[in-house]
Amino acid sequence: MGLNDSSPGAMRNGRGLSDQWAESVVVRPRTTERHITVHKRLVLGFALSILTLIIVTAVAVVLSVRFEECGGRDRDGATGESGSRSPGGSAKLNGSRGERTGERGDEETVQPWRNTRLPGTLRPRHYDLRLAVYMDNFTFSGEVSIEVECINATRFIVLHTDRLEVDQVSVTAEGGAGGRPANRPGGGAMRIHRHFPFPANQMYVVVLHRELKPMRVYRLNLSFDATIEDELLGFFRSSYTLQREKRYLAVTQFSPIHARKAFPCFDEPVYKATFSLSLRHDPQYTSLSNMPVESSSLSDEDGWVTNRFSRTPRMSTYYLAWAVCNFTYRETQTDSGVTIRLYARPDAISSGAGDYALHITKRLLGFYQDYFKVQYSLPKLDLLAVPKHPYAAMENWGLSVFQEQKILLDAEVSSSSYQMELTMVVVHEICHQWFGDLVTPVWWEDVWLKEGFAHFFEYVGTDFLFPKWNM
Repeated sequence: MGLNDSSPGAMRNGRGLSDQWAESVVVRPRTTERHITVHKRLVLGFALSILTLIIVTAVAVVLSVRFEECGGRDRDGATGESGSRSPGGSAKLNGSRGERTGERGDEETVQPWRNTRLPGTLRPRHYDLRLAVYMDNFTFSGEVSIEVECINATRFIVLHTDRLEVDQVSVTAEGGAGGRPANRPGGGAMRIHRHFPFPANQMYVVVLHRELKPMRVYRLNLSFDATIEDELLGFFRSSYTLQREKRYLAVTQFSPIHARKAFPCFDEPVYKATFSLSLRHDPQYTSLSNMPVESSSLSDEDGWVTNRFSRTPRMSTYYLAWAVCNFTYRETQTDSGVTIRLYARPDAISSGAGDYALHITKRLLGFYQDYFKVQYSLPKLDLLAVPKHPYAAMENWGLSVFQEQKILLDAEVSSSSYQMELTMVVVHEICHQWFGDLVTPVWWEDVWLKEGFAHFFEYVGTDFLFPKWNM
């Protein structure tokens, strides 16, 4: 209705126009006391929420500070550091606030053992490894002396261990990289601040008071104890039955990262070094390794035998191998003078089950030497047939280990397909004596360097042995 509406009802009384405006206009209700109370509650609730948030934040900050303080003492301890031994071997708690701000200042900021890869500040040159093997309770103890060259100055010696109980640790300065003797009081002994395991990365850490100098040679000595495992990795045990008697053997499987289960080492393929190994065990067993036995002696006290093996060529830790067993063997020799032996259960050897693999291995060594124009590097090659193994075979340099069914052949009952499969496995592993053992990938991303060539030569080598198979 417009303002100039003159209809009779428009001004029926003096309130007509105002009533119409009142009906058309939305009137804001008055703020009552109840509404004011509601607003007060909302404000109070909001204030309480802010206060609660401040309190929770303060508690979280206090807890984080306490956690960091505990971490200095226990975080390393939770992963093996708190129970570290002093250089004398006694247990010692570490990580106090004074240590963190003073002597361990650089350690807290660097901590190279928290990386998954070794820091690269040290390079191993030679391992002198001595083991005593107890087959009655499946344990072994050892001492390793590692000659290392310092590449970059560091106070930390970081290497790999896994499931090893390290006892005593010492470090001595040997001299310059050229072998010059160390002219230091105390025979070049280095003071050790502490040493501890770091199981999260399967590492062992030795912290020194003073830095190791670049281009200098040092010697790291560690003694340790461990168990001969039953999981087919590291230094593990297996068994077989002969004349209703259960017999045991122990053998290694270090590829790719299980040498650290058997001895402290720089367990990455790039860290090649030479190895001198000694095995002490009950004389009823035979011991084998990559190299021939250099010397053997009997103890006057317990009658145990100690076999010391010749020094290996430079090689990666995962190719070091040894075995303690009571197997027998058959052997042959190549034209170049390399001795080849096949070790297996006595009944398998007596039945001639290993003769086929022994025969083709002799031919293959000659074939590969002519093909690659590179001589086989070791004086012997042992083939070991074990009842259980995680892989079909492992190409340890000079001591290749096979599952029994991948190397033992009964010519009277075995099928031609079984013979072909066995042949290709042997051809593959013998090729690894060059591609893998002699030439090794720097890291596992280049594993094609050994596995690609070995797979290819499964066909080339088998074709050489049996042209009529048309491989």
